[in-house]
Amino acid sequence: MKLHLESISAWSTSGAEKTNKPDGMQQKSSVWPTLAFVPAMQRRRLSPFAKIALYTAENALAALSETSESKTPEQSAQIDIVFSSRHGDLHKTSVLLTDLAAEQDISPTAFSTSVHNAVPGLYSIIKHNKQAINAISAGKDSFFYAFVDAYARLKSGRANKLLIVHVDRELPALYSQFQDEQQVDHAVAMVVTLIPTPATIANIDINFSAFSGAEKGAENGGKQGDQQDTAELNLPAALCFMNWFDTNLGLTPKIVPKSTLQYTSDRHIWTCDLISGTMDV
Repeated sequence: MKLHLESISAWSTSGAEKTNKPDGMQQKSSVWPTLAFVPAMQRRRLSPFAKIALYTAENALAALSETSESKTPEQSAQIDIVFSSRHGDLHKTSVLLTDLAAEQDISPTAFSTSVHNAVPGLYSIIKHNKQAINAISAGKDSFFYAFVDAYARLKSGRANKLLIVHVDRELPALYSQFQDEQQVDHAVAMVVTLIPTPATIANIDINFSAFSGAEKGAENGGKQGDQQDTAELNLPAALCFMNWFDTNLGLTPKIVPKSTLQYTSDRHIWTCDLISGTMDV
């Protein structure tokens, strides 16, 4: 799958905010981002999960409007969205489940804003965006399956440009015993196309293959039942992608310089390559 990136934005509690701005400015942040473009009444009701998702989505689209002379911010906002999250707003969902287990009434508002498509739906309302939205959850593969869905949508001709937004938070304490990857609050958003444009900042080639149970056993020394030490758990896919992307574009120190990213989930092996110059699709 060959895709062209026109803008990218990321936020996480483990590092700095990174965008595709020319100065490469980075800013450490220990608090949830502010959202000046969201009306105050709605902003007060947003969960941290929603805040970091809307923040990166808005940054990605703002960068796009800056690089496209023919489009206003309002025109840039009219874009198809693929939203992905492994756990969704689990902090909110866990409270609802706890209330249900205690046979207490649950809040209809809390329920309606806890579902996977709530955040992109809210963003479309704020931006008056009437284009199609897909919400994806596929375990550890959620981030990369957003690329698959985006590629299929673009290849069908139903859209020529698409916004991908991925977000996940660290598990609530109630579920921490089930963690199988490092727990970091993070969000990533990017605008992708099939055909290079003057706004293109990078070209990527993404492929995947099946990951068999036999390979899992070999990797773990035959001890599939053993739980990994928390310190040895891998980063979530989206953060692996951002670290690789920034390293190869020279935005961060090249600690482990690699031209190819390989990410292994429970079901697939995903590989990403940055391709220089333009390419035919």
